[in-house]
Amino acid sequence: MVKQILVYTVYALAVVGALLLIAATSTVKTYRAGTFQAVSQGDKYGYVQVFVTLKDEKITNVTIKEFDGLGVEKLYNVYGLRFPLLEEMHKEMAKRFVEKNTWNVDTFTGATSSSKKAIEAVKFALEKARNDKADTEYFNGTFMGVSDQGGFGYGLAWVTIENDKIIKVELNEATPQLKDGKPVYDEANRQIFTLKPSEYPYPPYHQAREEIAKRVVEKQSLQVDAYTGATVSSKQWLQAIQRALDSAKTRED
Repeated sequence: MVKQILVYTVYALAVVGALLLIAATSTVKTYRAGTFQAVSQGDKYGYVQVFVTLKDEKITNVTIKEFDGLGVEKLYNVYGLRFPLLEEMHKEMAKRFVEKNTWNVDTFTGATSSSKKAIEAVKFALEKARNDKADTEYFNGTFMGVSDQGGFGYGLAWVTIENDKIIKVELNEATPQLKDGKPVYDEANRQIFTLKPSEYPYPPYHQAREEIAKRVVEKQSLQVDAYTGATVSSKQWLQAIQRALDSAKTRED
C-alpha cells in the first residue's frame, strides 16, 4: 500500500510539473522583441522621438532624439550650447527607462517639459511593441509633421486626432533665414529657418493655409485639391499632414 501511494505521489508530481512547464512555455508574452520607434505629441516647441529596444520583456536600450518647433533636431553641439542639460537629460532619462523597465519614471529637473515628452514617447513605443494589437489606428493627441524642403522652405502641420478622427489641423511654413540676402547656417552647417510671419503679404497663402486644413478635417482624407495660387505650399502641407498621421499610428508598418 505504501509503495502504491509513493508511486501515485510521484506520478501526480510529475503530471503537475509537466502542466506547469507547459503553462510556462505557452504563456503569451506582453511585448515582442525588437526596436520600436515612436514620437511624443508635438506642440510649438517640438516633440521627442525615441527608439526602444526590447528583449525577453525587458527594455534593454533607449535612444532619445528631440526636435524643435520647426522640426529641426536639437543637436548637442548646436542646441546644447544654449541648453547644456540637453545631453545629460537624454542620457539620464534613457537610463531610468532601462533600469525601471517602464515608461513611468520621474521627470528630469530643469527639463520637465522635454522629459515628459520622452516619457510619453516611450509609452507609445511600448504600446506599439505589444503582442495584442491596438483597437485604434492612431493614438489620441496632437502630432507634428514636416514636409520635404523646397526652394522656399517647407510645410509644417499639427494634426489633432481623437478616436481615429482628425478633429483639427494647424498649418504653417518655415522660410529660410537670411542675412544680407544670403542663407544663414548653424554650427552644424545646417541652413536655419524661421516661421513665415503672420503679416506675409500674399493673400492666397493665408487663404490656402485655412482652406487646406478645413478640407482635410471635413473629408477626413488627404485626397483634397491644392489651393489655386498656393500649389507648392498646398502640396507641402499635405505631405506634412501625412507625416503627422504616420507619427500617430499605434502599430509599426
